[in-house]
Amino acid sequence: MSLVDELIQVANVFGADPEYSRAGGGNASVKVDGVLWIKPSGVPLATLTAADLVGLRTDVLLDALGSDEPVQGDPVQAVAAKALVDAPGGRRPSVEILFHALIPDALVLHTHPLVANAVTCNVDAAALTERLFGDEAVFVPYTDPGVPLARTVAEVRDAYTARTSRPAPGITLLGNHGIIVSGNSAAELTERAERLTATIAAAIEAGEPVVAAPAEQHPGPLVSTVAPTLRGLLGTAERLVVVTSDSSDLVRAVTTTPAGEAILTDGPLIPDQIVYAGSLPLVLPADADAAAVTAAVAGYRERHGKDPVIAVVPGVVAFGAGADLASARTALATFTDALRVARDANRIGTVRCLDAGERGFIENWEAESYRKAVAASSRTGRMDGKVVVVTGAAQGFGLGITTELLAEGAQVVLADLNIDLASRQAAELAAIHGEGRAVAVAVNVSDEQSQLDAIAQVVAIYGGVDVFISNAGVLRAEGVMTQKVADFDLVTNVNYRGYFLGVRAVAPVMAAQRAARPEALFDIIEINSKSGLEGSKRNFAYAGSKFGGIGLTQSFALELIEYGIKVNAICPGNYLDGPLWTDPERGLFVQYLKAGKVPGASTVADVRRSYEAKVPMGRGCLPSDLAKAVYYIVDQAYETGQAVPVTGGQNMLN
Repeated sequence: MSLVDELIQVANVFGADPEYSRAGGGNASVKVDGVLWIKPSGVPLATLTAADLVGLRTDVLLDALGSDEPVQGDPVQAVAAKALVDAPGGRRPSVEILFHALIPDALVLHTHPLVANAVTCNVDAAALTERLFGDEAVFVPYTDPGVPLARTVAEVRDAYTARTSRPAPGITLLGNHGIIVSGNSAAELTERAERLTATIAAAIEAGEPVVAAPAEQHPGPLVSTVAPTLRGLLGTAERLVVVTSDSSDLVRAVTTTPAGEAILTDGPLIPDQIVYAGSLPLVLPADADAAAVTAAVAGYRERHGKDPVIAVVPGVVAFGAGADLASARTALATFTDALRVARDANRIGTVRCLDAGERGFIENWEAESYRKAVAASSRTGRMDGKVVVVTGAAQGFGLGITTELLAEGAQVVLADLNIDLASRQAAELAAIHGEGRAVAVAVNVSDEQSQLDAIAQVVAIYGGVDVFISNAGVLRAEGVMTQKVADFDLVTNVNYRGYFLGVRAVAPVMAAQRAARPEALFDIIEINSKSGLEGSKRNFAYAGSKFGGIGLTQSFALELIEYGIKVNAICPGNYLDGPLWTDPERGLFVQYLKAGKVPGASTVADVRRSYEAKVPMGRGCLPSDLAKAVYYIVDQAYETGQAVPVTGGQNMLN
């Protein structure tokens, strides 16, 4: 295995471990024949490939490290431009190229381990490093990144050599930053990183335990109030942000301790915390209502000149905001990482936060802005950024709609009674479209509490809802003289009552978002049916529930528009290729054949041909047809209370 291969292997392993790297943070390099090959900014360690590496002449970098010649712009990028061995191809070399170059070992790995940062983010960091590692490691006090940090690393290494007459060791702890491990093989790097972590973990375990008294308050009511309000305040009318929440034991306990208070009021611990979670969180009271949140955000903007990324109710819950769920989760995880580091730092010493000058450098450093921009997603589409809940999404029209909306940039919640199937589908879709783009929640649409719980879960994950699609439905075909009352009740409870309960659960969330962002509009869409436009022989329970659904749609539209909520229905034709029709035991083809709904039909194929012949366009409705109607309804700002047919001409408005 080549040195490059060894580097990629070790970078991928440590980069995929959140104990060492969050949001792709950290760096890795290898030296081959006088060239430093280093990870570019914006490329995660976990997915780094040999093709990603940028090559730089090591001698040019080392010459620049000792030069005081003035340069224009960012001095690191000026050095990189001189040292490049070929065209960068849009890749920007890491901001830490200089300290990678000055360390003579072939392989260098820089990460931000949570355990190690209990030492690096500590007032007693130098003494702790000496006590725990002796001459096996060196400590570099906090220094602004780039050229200043590289020069400080060089000074510390030179001082070590002068003191011990030995080369500097392969472990370096960077104050309020992270660690550097170096060596001449992947095995050597791995051994040093794991030994470092194990040694510090043992010291933390032996330290004084943190005693905390989290509030007894249940986070649910606060989440339902704060998250939708923050979505509106921190977003725009066209795209609200995602606000995700964390009420874990770590958050509830540590935010009430001195360690937590340091994070809430004194400042961040490492540069990545500033980049992804902001320097300081917004602190909210335990009884915060929408008015209090609005006032608190306004005050934060006045003090800091920017929006908060993190909001915290100490002892109860923390919120993270982002353009999408992936970025919101990164922000919140970066913040909770800091809580853990601060807690552990206080077990072995006293946590040290970055001061105003130190954090100000990072806040205004162009290189960090570039790194964050490159790492951010850039999806586009007609549903870009919308949080969409689709009931009955595990299969059939619901799954088809979900798949179409994801392709247009939506973030979709698959809400279904069959949570196992919905979860599998969501995982497969998220693997295709990206982290957080598809999640599953359990819901029994005919049960009031289940609907409320499902929406509460969505609010805890995304902060709110932009589009609610009531799609879950069942059909039991039978004649009026023979249908069982239980079947009639099932159809009515799912199709009619379920629509009402879903609207009842989601409307307050949308209204709260609207109160914070009055120019925004939100959508409730019932997936009705062509059977809601005309009666259906031997299918009266279904048709009746769908006729009732249009009545609900029109009535909800009149009531909810004052809250910025448009309510419309889509009446699709038959999805003849979906499981509702094709299931060999309960599918409509089988049901209709048994019920004698198609005169003369003796096979399922006969029933299908009969239904295709009713459509002027000669085919059944597809999810892509239905999705186009969804896009129209969401785009249309001057339409509510409508029932839009998508039937291939089988049903026409009159």
